[in-house]
Amino acid sequence: MQTIQATEISTIAEAIQNANSAQLDCLWAILKYKEIGILRKVKCMAEVLNFNLDKACSELPVNENGYIADYKTRHLIHDILLEKSKNVSARS
Repeated sequence: MQTIQATEISTIAEAIQNANSAQLDCLWAILKYKEIGILRKVKCMAEVLNFNLDKACSELPVNENGYIADYKTRHLIHDILLEKSKNVSARS
C-alpha cells in the first residue's frame, strides 16, 4: 500500500522500497546528520540508492522562495523510511 507521502516523492519512495537493510541504515544516518542541508542529503541518498537526482529534486516540495522545503522533505523521507524499516529484516 502506497502512502500519500510516497506518491508525493515517488522517485525517492520507490528507491527506498527497493533498498536493503544496509542501505536503509545509510539513509537513516544521512537523514539524521545535522551538519548538511536537505539538498546534500538527497544527493547522498541518490548515491546510495542510484536514483535519478534531477527527477527526485523536481518532485520535492519547495518553499515560497523556490528552495527545497527542508522540514517537509525531511519528514516525508522519514515517514517513508520508517514504514520500510518496519517491514525489512536485518538480514536483507
